[in-house]
Amino acid sequence: MHKVITKNGRVVAGIAGFCLILITLLWVRLCGQLKEDREETISTAIQRNANLAVALEQYAIRTINNADAVLQLVKKEYETEGNHINLQYLLDNHTVDTDLFTGVGIADEKGNVVAVNFSILSDTVVNVSKREPFYYHAKKPFGGLFISKPDLSPTLGKAVILLTRRINKKDGSFGGTVGVQIEPSTFTRFYAEANLRPHDIISLVTPDGITYSRRTGSVESYGENISKSPLYSHLKKAPVNNYFAKDAIRGIPTFFSYRQFKQYPIIATVGASEEDILADHYERAKRDYISTTVISVLIFLFSLLIVIVLLRRKKHLSRLRENEVKYRSVFENSLDAIVLLKPDGKMVSANKAASTFFGRTMEELHSSTAVELADVKDPNFSRLVTEGQQAGLAQGELQFLRSDGSYVIGEVASVKYKNALGETHCLVIIRDSTERIRLQKKLTAEQKHHQRQVTEQVIRAQEREREVIGHELHDNVNQILTTVKLYLETAYTHKETREELLPKSIGYLLQSINEIRNLSRDLSAPTLGTKSLIDSLTALVEMVQSSTHLIIHFEHSGYANNLQMDQKIAIYRMAQEQLNNVVKHAKATEVEVLLWQSETDTVLSVKDNGKGFDTSVSHSGIGLSNIISRARVFDGEVKIESGTGKGCLIEVSIPKEKSMHL
Repeated sequence: MHKVITKNGRVVAGIAGFCLILITLLWVRLCGQLKEDREETISTAIQRNANLAVALEQYAIRTINNADAVLQLVKKEYETEGNHINLQYLLDNHTVDTDLFTGVGIADEKGNVVAVNFSILSDTVVNVSKREPFYYHAKKPFGGLFISKPDLSPTLGKAVILLTRRINKKDGSFGGTVGVQIEPSTFTRFYAEANLRPHDIISLVTPDGITYSRRTGSVESYGENISKSPLYSHLKKAPVNNYFAKDAIRGIPTFFSYRQFKQYPIIATVGASEEDILADHYERAKRDYISTTVISVLIFLFSLLIVIVLLRRKKHLSRLRENEVKYRSVFENSLDAIVLLKPDGKMVSANKAASTFFGRTMEELHSSTAVELADVKDPNFSRLVTEGQQAGLAQGELQFLRSDGSYVIGEVASVKYKNALGETHCLVIIRDSTERIRLQKKLTAEQKHHQRQVTEQVIRAQEREREVIGHELHDNVNQILTTVKLYLETAYTHKETREELLPKSIGYLLQSINEIRNLSRDLSAPTLGTKSLIDSLTALVEMVQSSTHLIIHFEHSGYANNLQMDQKIAIYRMAQEQLNNVVKHAKATEVEVLLWQSETDTVLSVKDNGKGFDTSVSHSGIGLSNIISRARVFDGEVKIESGTGKGCLIEVSIPKEKSMHL
């Protein structure tokens, strides 16, 4: 009886150990997986913050540069014309974008505001001599551009950021200041439609810790003091970096990315709270913990069931035999090779999958040892078996040489266990991963090939863009500027021709400006981040129609569902490309542009009544090639119908669910 009890105790201990190993593996794997998921989630959020910081920096610099251009223009005009200057007329007749600021004003050497392009709150004379920008320029003849902190404007009655420059009299003495007023929200305006979370932070701050402009979720603010923020200790180490700390205003743990401007005393910061970033991670972790707990309980219950069966084997011998048949069926029908080895490495049992994997008959397997199996290719197999017997678990991926000379790669797991007699045995499971590795290599090769194709397309597109820019500058702008140069030289040497040639020169210069502006508009990406596709296409149609003799009909009533950003840009570019083809080659008078959607596709159609062309003849132009290439990126189709004297129809169909990022 004592012998039976001892034997049963060893069996229970062996099963308990095996159960513990499996459960430990599950939880170790889960913890590793959750750790990787957390790190990847944080890394992705930090990269998003860094990208937003770059965008914020670029937008702020463009806004400041545009305002400075206005300051330079008004300063030069005022130094020439004096109080006779008409600000509104000056701004209206120059290519100046005034949408980014709320007003332009001029103060004389005493600080009295003498000219503005907006209505002042009070009829009394406004004096700014006590304000920091005026004092700065009065004391520093070569101070350059001055950017103030947000403050209440005495002329507008609301908070603004004032950008100023010094005005000099003809003798070089101080003649006053010219200023541009920008509302703090202007710098974060392009995030107004972004899907910002409640704790997301976007801000521009001064080097001493005062916020120029700040957006927290949908709430805009300015003028906060964050001088005690860890941001400034990090700035001493690097002008561009990331860090994790509590938000200086709300005290919320946040991941920050920042960039210190090289041109101006401004720092761009973007932050996302730890809570928002890891919300989805915690939800996934919760589900994984629940599923792993359920599996662990099932394993435990299964092991407990086996122990109970073994302890009652005398009463349930017939049931054990039935179970043995079932387990044997699983063993034999498993797709993975399973090998049972004795402590000395001799084979106890092997399934049919093992025979197939090693390329040996069952008789050959049963007469082999682990060392003999390892010697066929990789002695590490013997090492994994030994480690599995000693440490309880060993894993690895090895290459084996079959008896027919072919190679096979297997994922090997070796587990120690004890049989009913208390003897240490080794369970070896080998999964054939040859096909998986082959497919992975094939997929990697295909991805590299696709990447090369994309790179080649990008390079070709860049070269074509450069060629277009060169032609436009040489054929249009260069010729016009050459004419202006000749007129100015003639007017300089022949005074009697000045009244005639100077107005012509100014007219040609304005024409050059318009040519360059049109070229910039054509090359710039459409503002589809803040405008809808319909609005962008409408603007494109109006621009082409206003600069040509074409009559363009744009119909979009069949367009209902919004598209992903890459699809909207592609459709806009294809419409732009075809309208450009019509203007240059078709000699048409009317164009019909249609945009609609079916259940599966978004369709763009451009039809003209021009001279058409023979579709059976190969053409060397790149316009149609660009349209076809853009459509193929989204698995789209392009239909071209044309004939000599019959006009041309281009119809592009793009599946709605396709995206360049998928």
